[in-house]
Amino acid sequence: VPRGLCLDCNGDVYVADSRNDRVSVFSPQLQFVKYLGTPELKYPQDVKVTQNRIVVLDWSPNCIHFYSMNGEFQSSCVSHGEGGMVSDPYFFCCDTANNILITDRERHEIKILSPSG
Repeated sequence: VPRGLCLDCNGDVYVADSRNDRVSVFSPQLQFVKYLGTPELKYPQDVKVTQNRIVVLDWSPNCIHFYSMNGEFQSSCVSHGEGGMVSDPYFFCCDTANNILITDRERHEIKILSPSG
């Protein structure tokens, strides 16, 4: 099931495919290019491309995954639970300084995550 989507600076389309546990990448002409999928990715809700990485909001384990521009897994930021940064992350965006702004449905808040995590 396609959820969030975004474009990179080349016009490639990134689609968070929640039922298939992956991010699908298409060319500007909507031709399939590749999948981003790792064991860490469980239920991608949204995806954004920054200047130097791909950021995926993973709804089921309530975390954010970071990938290199060529799709290699780099790290995760687990954010769920009591005392966690976010209880129920739903959507996010990246600003020009590569900060990540995350909506939290449970706490009715917006959280900011710096580029270093």
